[in-house]
Amino acid sequence: MFVAGAVWELVLQYFYRHLPLYVALTLLFMTGLGFGALATQKLSPVQKDDLANYLSGVYSSLAEDNGGTQGRSELFYQSLVDNVIKTAGLIFLLGLSVIGAPLILAIVFVRGFVLGFTVGFLVQETMVQGLVLSTTCIIPHNLFMIPAILVGAGGALSFSGSALKTLLGVSRDGVHGQLASTAFLSLCSGVLFVLGALIETYLTPIFVQLGRSFFA
Repeated sequence: MFVAGAVWELVLQYFYRHLPLYVALTLLFMTGLGFGALATQKLSPVQKDDLANYLSGVYSSLAEDNGGTQGRSELFYQSLVDNVIKTAGLIFLLGLSVIGAPLILAIVFVRGFVLGFTVGFLVQETMVQGLVLSTTCIIPHNLFMIPAILVGAGGALSFSGSALKTLLGVSRDGVHGQLASTAFLSLCSGVLFVLGALIETYLTPIFVQLGRSFFA
């Protein structure tokens, strides 16, 4: 209990010291959300129809939930590859490289843009049904995946900043402690991504079925 309390206190102190960085990342993500929502208004009628038909097919497949255990396992594995390896792992490596730090900002913005575009399109095209679909199909797993992106990005950017200061001779502090913090935050990011993948794979179909019952 004492060890857990000490670790929690260290985590709180870390986030307090780096609060401006996480506020900036949150604002960047929200900016991506806003641009994504606005981008839906630039679609042509043909593009809107194609997207609407595609999303309708995805929604129906989720609601019917005919994938079976094997299908769910494949979806879960793919989600792990896309989020834990390709996103959390890439962010960690970009942070270690220092010169790749700007790409971390791009990843945060793009993830916000995609989410904002998806939700904005659903609400714009189907109104109430889009709100229900967003609530049941998109929001639940993103409650874990959004913090995962921000936590991992913050840790990687913090290490890049510390390493750059050391390389330039601005700071004589070692980067070993910061590296340990970054690795820990990357691990936390991966765990959050795994939880989000579990919800997306195994609980989202149930939420979609409940949401669909309102329009049956």
